[in-house]
Amino acid sequence: MPPPAAAPARRPASRPESRPAARRPPLRLFEATPRRRSSRLPGRRAQLLVSGALVLGSLLAVVVGDTMVAQGQVRLSGLQSQVNAAEVAQKAAQSAVAQLAAPTRVVAQGIRFGLSAPAQVVDLPQVPLGVPLRAPGTVAPSNTRSAGTPATAPPTR
Repeated sequence: MPPPAAAPARRPASRPESRPAARRPPLRLFEATPRRRSSRLPGRRAQLLVSGALVLGSLLAVVVGDTMVAQGQVRLSGLQSQVNAAEVAQKAAQSAVAQLAAPTRVVAQGIRFGLSAPAQVVDLPQVPLGVPLRAPGTVAPSNTRSAGTPATAPPTR
């Protein structure tokens, strides 16, 4: 059978009764208090200054290095042009020496100074400079001395 409609609903007995609602504190407007400067700020500022100085110093070092390299390249190109000019002058001087040392010119100069021309010219064989020469033959000094030569006299040649 269904319970009567007018009967009040009962709560189960195992549930404790609800407590009264706790009172909330009244709401108020939040006003931020001015912050004191943090003690870490000077350290952070010092770190920023040091890192900025390091960055600027490294950039300055790179610029100085590039400048030194560029100056070295300019000096090197100047020296290379001087070397090229000296090589040209050396080749011209070698050519002049070769013309002055030509056998026909030497003979003509000798005749001009009153020398006679040779009847026959003999060319000497060319000797290779890379081959070592054999040691010259030497004679061993004799142990016998003549009665008239002193013991400290240097050997005669």
